[in-house]
Amino acid sequence: MAKMYKLSSRTAEKKSSLYVSRDPELAGSVVRNEESEFAYSEVFMDNQKNYWFSKKVENHSKEYKLFIFDHKNGCLKSQVIKGQPNFYEFDSCVVVACEGDGSKGSVLIFSKNGPELLKEWKVNGYLWEVEMHNEVLYISSYIVEEDQAVLYIIRNGKKKRVNLGSNMAPTDILCVDNLVYVSGAPVLNGDPKKVMVLNEKDKVFKEYKLSISPRALYQVNGDLLVYELDLSTGKSERIVYINIETGEQKEHEIPHSKIVECTNDSLSLFEQNSKTLYIWDHCNRRIINTQKATEHHKVI
Repeated sequence: MAKMYKLSSRTAEKKSSLYVSRDPELAGSVVRNEESEFAYSEVFMDNQKNYWFSKKVENHSKEYKLFIFDHKNGCLKSQVIKGQPNFYEFDSCVVVACEGDGSKGSVLIFSKNGPELLKEWKVNGYLWEVEMHNEVLYISSYIVEEDQAVLYIIRNGKKKRVNLGSNMAPTDILCVDNLVYVSGAPVLNGDPKKVMVLNEKDKVFKEYKLSISPRALYQVNGDLLVYELDLSTGKSERIVYINIETGEQKEHEIPHSKIVECTNDSLSLFEQNSKTLYIWDHCNRRIINTQKATEHHKVI
């Protein structure tokens, strides 16, 4: 499942076996104690100062225990969930997407002011991404049994399924104005590699075919920025800018790295092995700064 964490803590302070972190490389990973026994996942803080984390119930179980520290009431809440949880923060809520057993997952929607479970939705397949726009929730998944990429749309308390195509994973979702962009990467080698665009009627009305396998989508001024992740090799060495108006594409090579942050001015890339942070300038389309990350210079 995609690890796109949006909780708002901006520190990476180690506290015993628990962490507070926004590092996408660490988010959701398991923290083990000195005896290599299972401990807790990363800890995330939302903008209401609630803390969210999880712990596996048993080593060989698919069940996890979700913990929420309620900042307003000063209490710790918990519940058992099925599948490893992934956390997403939006303006009105925190969404916990649980991977389930691979054939079916669940998406839990929590309030943030004294966190309470508002609604749980079941979805088929491997969960890939979650996005919310104008109080509409979008969930992408790949259903192995059907070889089908699916976009679930939850609007006004109703769930709608949109089939996107076969032999691809719906790797990311980006909402721009009233359009929804979904990237599709081949499950195996080859095609399709594309970005699909859905209109207000939830219909795919446009596609951009790509030369790279897309993993993440960003809006950069008037362009759509596509970040590569080859699902078969794990390589991320290229990005593509797509002009939304004309469809013109321009491909660029980047260091094998992961995106830390994308703004309208620049792209921050982190190379894990060398602990190097690169700053890519959108205007000049090149790297303008390179620096080594230190213990006190955490990627956020």
